[in-house]
Amino acid sequence: MRSRRANPFVIGAFVVGAIGILAAALIALPGRHWFSPEPERVVMFFSGSVFGLQKGAPVVFRGVRIGDVTNITLHYDSKSDTFAIPVLANLDADAVRGLDGRMGNEDIGHALPTLIKRGLTAQLGTQSLLTGQLYVDLDFRTKTPGRMHGGYKGDATEIPTSATAFQALKDQLESVDLKKIVEDISQISNSARSLIAAPELKQGFKDFAATAGHARKLAAQLDRRAVPLTEGAERALDSVDRAGDKVAGAADKLGTGADRASELLDPKGPVVRDLQRAINELATASTSLRDAADSDGPLLQQTERTMRELSQAARALRQLARSLEGQPQQLLLGREPDVPVTVPAPAVEPAKK
Repeated sequence: MRSRRANPFVIGAFVVGAIGILAAALIALPGRHWFSPEPERVVMFFSGSVFGLQKGAPVVFRGVRIGDVTNITLHYDSKSDTFAIPVLANLDADAVRGLDGRMGNEDIGHALPTLIKRGLTAQLGTQSLLTGQLYVDLDFRTKTPGRMHGGYKGDATEIPTSATAFQALKDQLESVDLKKIVEDISQISNSARSLIAAPELKQGFKDFAATAGHARKLAAQLDRRAVPLTEGAERALDSVDRAGDKVAGAADKLGTGADRASELLDPKGPVVRDLQRAINELATASTSLRDAADSDGPLLQQTERTMRELSQAARALRQLARSLEGQPQQLLLGREPDVPVTVPAPAVEPAKK
């Protein structure tokens, strides 16, 4: 019995149909990127509320969507007794390729460590004020460094997180002890009430009013005396101005006299030269006088001879007076001859050497 030949058209249709079904199945499988690079898994730990953040929420870098949120869980740390919310997301390597400055074939997994060192952090942003939906905002924030939580067991790269300005304000308000503040305000209010009701305060107000009255009287007296005082001050200022002018004139004259004295005392000037000449002549005269007063000098010897001659003449006059006293006739008859009397010569001291 002869076998029947298969229809080629039926076989071709079956093959094409099988390929189409396989392609549709591959495309329909969720979470699989068969024709694109494998996305980079990242995790971000938020300590505050993430209400409004849902799976599929966008992950944005400066307005460019680079990934989606894939999972949101809750983590309890028994050591610190705190809760943290890890948010998992997939980042599209094609969308963020080159964020580290190298436009190559490297994916975001290689660029993330460099970006984190440069200050890449994650914050929660609001998509819509009406719906309250949130998204994850990635950016470089060097002024507010991010906080790394650590301790994630999976294969995701952790990106540090930083609180928004509203969240930071909320944390500060939550840390404020409102009860203590209210108690302090209440105590201050009670103290103020007691102070106001105290009689000392009332007396203080009375004293202050009296002091204000005295101050007004004093101000009125000062107003009355202000005009004479002002006039006296003006006269004093005029006197000071005149005295200043006189001092300035005296200073000018003193400067002129100083200049004149400087000219007179100039070593090359005529006054100093004449004075030097007079000093030299006085020194010469002093030297001559000292030489003349010397014991061996001619002047002193001549003076000694003259004194001896004057002494001899005086003795002769004394002898003549005695003779005339005893024999006055000698003036008429002449002197009788007598034995000559030898008068010893006065001793002459030897000249000092």
